[in-house]
Amino acid sequence: MNIYDQGRILTIAAGLTHRELNWKEKVALLGSEFLQHAQIECPVEHIFRDGKYIRRMTIPQGTLFIGRPHKLGHRCQLDAGSLIQFTEHGRIERFPGDSVQSTPGYQVILYALTDVVGSTIHPDSGERDIEKLEDMIFESKQSFAELGLAVRKALEVRV
Repeated sequence: MNIYDQGRILTIAAGLTHRELNWKEKVALLGSEFLQHAQIECPVEHIFRDGKYIRRMTIPQGTLFIGRPHKLGHRCQLDAGSLIQFTEHGRIERFPGDSVQSTPGYQVILYALTDVVGSTIHPDSGERDIEKLEDMIFESKQSFAELGLAVRKALEVRV
């Protein structure tokens, strides 16, 4: 979802403070809402070199990006642009050269302050089928959406 109103992104981030939910549930709830809207195209370039599989993604300015949960840990780096990353501990501004080492279950939420180019670096398994590679690296969109709907239903029952 593309959000150009800075106030709206802060409102969405504030909504992640629901005390009854863990971080994974909060992200899934937010993601289930976003999956109901048109998605912004974030092209991915696939690079294989030096024993590495590199996924280089371009994210347009003003985009709130919610990644899929990672099955495996890997390095994520910001190559160009600036963004705000939302974590269970708060917001972090990121700039070119910043990187994080993800762990299994890691899921990124970010807001692109400018056009952004970021890369994730994985060991090259020899697989070249991109869909199979994505299935090896990320949880399915369907399981993410199903968790979000289950959380939403559970919250509606409590109200």
